Amino acid sequence: MAIKKTLVNSLGSITNELVALSHSQKSYYVLAALACVAVVPLFLGNYVVSEVLTPMIIFTIYASSWNLLASSGQGSLGHAAFLGIGGFASALIVIKLGLPPLIGLFFGSVFSAAIGLLIGLTCVRLKAWFLAMVTFGFSVIAVTIISQFDAFTGGIMGFRTPLIVARGIPFYYVSLAFAAISVLTIYLVMKSKLGLAFRAIHGNELEAKMNGINTAKYRLIAFVLSTFFAGLAGGLYAQSIQYIQISIFEPYYSFLPLMICVIGGLGTLEGPIIGSVIIVAIERYLPGIDSTLQALKPLFPSVSFVGPPLRMLFLGLFLLVIVVFAPKGLTFFIRRAYDYFRGKPAVVKKP
Repeated sequence: MAIKKTLVNSLGSITNELVALSHSQKSYYVLAALACVAVVPLFLGNYVVSEVLTPMIIFTIYASSWNLLASSGQGSLGHAAFLGIGGFASALIVIKLGLPPLIGLFFGSVFSAAIGLLIGLTCVRLKAWFLAMVTFGFSVIAVTIISQFDAFTGGIMGFRTPLIVARGIPFYYVSLAFAAISVLTIYLVMKSKLGLAFRAIHGNELEAKMNGINTAKYRLIAFVLSTFFAGLAGGLYAQSIQYIQISIFEPYYSFLPLMICVIGGLGTLEGPIIGSVIIVAIERYLPGIDSTLQALKPLFPSVSFVGPPLRMLFLGLFLLVIVVFAPKGLTFFIRRAYDYFRGKPAVVKKP
């Protein structure tokens, strides 16, 4: 009842923020950006739309869900569990029950959030990185469960997933619509009383408690919301590649939103968008330099093909440079550049 009352009370502030946003200059920038993103696929090939732009959009939802969780002072190293649960649940609901893929996508997200609620009720009082280890362990458990019930899930060999619409431009627009709604919802939540409580907990949990904030309740709300959007991203991702297998639970997918947010900017609205664009572009186009890197083979005589190892080395160095020289992410530099061209003086913090 306490959580329900909190959500009802926050709904008013979310509505007020939505009205304020619709009358602000930001809304024009957002609409202009959406118009550009909507037009771009019309001038590109089907491969770029399906294999590059669509994953960028879907991983934006996924990284935003992780960013929302981090904004409440929590961490997750097993977010792939909820990505995979959303993907499997949304597909199996359609296949086993014969429901439309759109309904399956919604219920798959809800099922992911329900699992998140169960985990949150038992683990949400843990400190950030203790909770992160619990989620990592749960991702391993999820793989085991999916594998043990393979006769029902089909997770070991994998299976084709039903589509809401055809791949290519139609599915791109569907994903874009879901991403716009998801990012807007997360933005409104962070601007509401819920977001204020999340930021207070993230800043100083003890001080938040002293100010009457029920930290366990708000962290649980953040956890459930995060797992809902992670499940939504999982359902969309499974449809985007028309296939799902237990490989979706791999640690790579758990560390992916962390990498995206670190590159783009932790705790920012634009961070997951910028990070997703960069990470997906690197994944899709960096392998093209393998043949060029092969010229360096004499330096590594024991390695038959040096392309993939060197690519991983370059990616690791790139992340290292970002963490060391841009700890606030690339969003910080973009905002500074924007303020510079607007003639807005930089804010200098007093020592």
